[in-house]
Amino acid sequence: MAEIVQQRIEDRIPELEQLERVGLFTKKEVKSIIKRATALEYKLHRLIVNKEDFIAYVQYEINILELIKKRRIHWRAMKFLEGESVERFTSRYTLLQTGHL
Repeated sequence: MAEIVQQRIEDRIPELEQLERVGLFTKKEVKSIIKRATALEYKLHRLIVNKEDFIAYVQYEINILELIKKRRIHWRAMKFLEGESVERFTSRYTLLQTGHL
């Protein structure tokens, strides 16, 4: 059982590393995703599996995909800005997200 879970997690690592390289996730977020996915995979490989376990895993994956989609939109907007405008946009965006604007 552990070998199957480990293999599935290892299969996801290149994708997550790529998302980290392009700046869509931080190293801390990637570790968190791996940890949560591992826990969910183990639940799916128990002797008695609940339907809720499958639903929870699918919902988690949907949430990850939605987050990637949102961050890609932000990343594309950042890509078109240049120089000082990027810094100005970034600082305002950060202030907005932290509630200090």
